[in-house]
Amino acid sequence: MSIFRNAIVRRAAVAIVLSLPVSAAFAHDNYYQQFGQKPGIKAVVNRFVGYVLADHRISHYFATTDIPNLKAALTDQFCQEEGGPCKYTGPSMADVHQGLGVNETAFNALVADLIKGMDRQHIPLDAQNNLLAKLAPMESQIVTR
Repeated sequence: MSIFRNAIVRRAAVAIVLSLPVSAAFAHDNYYQQFGQKPGIKAVVNRFVGYVLADHRISHYFATTDIPNLKAALTDQFCQEEGGPCKYTGPSMADVHQGLGVNETAFNALVADLIKGMDRQHIPLDAQNNLLAKLAPMESQIVTR
């Protein structure tokens, strides 16, 4: 099972137990704000990419990647997914990952690094879960082995 599904279930349970109730409308309208708008999303992406590049399990996938371009694209993508004004205009996930041979273990390591980055930036669990839920369907375009 993908770490996305595990993380969403785990984080949802923690959020239910530890969080005060928040209306669905308030949470939905404020995911972008919960991330700290574009500067906060950029900070999450910078941390996340730093963790990925230091992660011996997956760093080799990024050996020839234009890191500033990757950070800019991820910032726009996450910003768009969290309801911000940004527009992701990059290639599809299938095109970006074609021929890389990404397996589920590598994908799970990437997701763990993203969660670690969001945790370190103190992103609320509901906003984290929203982003993870929006990114989860991309797994089938990324994992090819």
